[in-house]
Amino acid sequence: MNLERLEYFAAVAEHLNFTRAADVCHVAQTAISRHIAALESEVGCKLFYRTNRSVELTPAGKAFHAEIVPMLEHYRRALENARTAYSGRASSLRLGIGPYEMGVVSQLFREFHSLFPDIGLSVTQYPYSELIRKLEEGAADVIFPHPDTPLPDERKHISVQHMFSASPGLLLCAERAAEYCPGCRRQSDGHFSGRPVQKKELDGKTVYLLAEASGPMSLENGRSQLLQAGLNPASIEPVNSLNGLFLMVKAGLGTAFVPSFLETELPEDLVLLPQKILPAQNYCSMTLSSSPNPAAELFSRGILTSKTVMEGIRRRYLRHADSGSSSSLS
Repeated sequence: MNLERLEYFAAVAEHLNFTRAADVCHVAQTAISRHIAALESEVGCKLFYRTNRSVELTPAGKAFHAEIVPMLEHYRRALENARTAYSGRASSLRLGIGPYEMGVVSQLFREFHSLFPDIGLSVTQYPYSELIRKLEEGAADVIFPHPDTPLPDERKHISVQHMFSASPGLLLCAERAAEYCPGCRRQSDGHFSGRPVQKKELDGKTVYLLAEASGPMSLENGRSQLLQAGLNPASIEPVNSLNGLFLMVKAGLGTAFVPSFLETELPEDLVLLPQKILPAQNYCSMTLSSSPNPAAELFSRGILTSKTVMEGIRRRYLRHADSGSSSSLS
């Protein structure tokens, strides 16, 4: 069964005349007759009473027609929406991200551009504390908030799309990995194998936090999470940029917890070890429920809901993902 065949059926059902249906569909009458016969064979019953003078729907044909018409209307509406979104009204798409998401977003942009090469793409990094405001003000069409970002009930005008869950990894200077993970060995692919890092191995060590002045990634929130997890570090030190965090850890001055999908973006001599200290976090995107930009819908309800695309993200970026969790991947 295919849509073309269903369109022919609907035309005959509307006009109750094979010749007029053929004219409307711009095909030969013999083609219409052949497709209707094939459809009746597939359905398993007669859909039309046919004589030399008249054509009439059978009871089965009426029942089938009642279901097919709304389906075809939905299909045509979907085609129109797709054409509208790609006809120039969706000339650009602006994404807002925090410090961490560059690698994942670059992969999503690549997928989106392969489907819609005429839609311009741009990305701007903001503090996580400002992302929702940037979305509401129209500075960004889609945002990737921090997992701890609260979404008050009154913000029902914001649509949330779950993407994946991932456990943080422990960021270390490669030369010091064995201090935190006894028995760890560097594999041929550059990864370290061994058991996850334990709480006791961070006792008396310095932990760096990428911290913002306020919001979900504030120093206060980060410090509270580490202490609630039972850690007993020598100190918890704030850093105000991702590059600064990399620099301090690469110098061997301490360690940090960062999202597992950062592993492919790490500078040389930095490694990410699995850990069982902090739990997995849920990552999502947000758009306005009634976004004026059709490209936001194409991205959020298309790319981000594609199992093929998100499975590719998981394989490439989420080596330490909490794959045992039922919510590990939408």
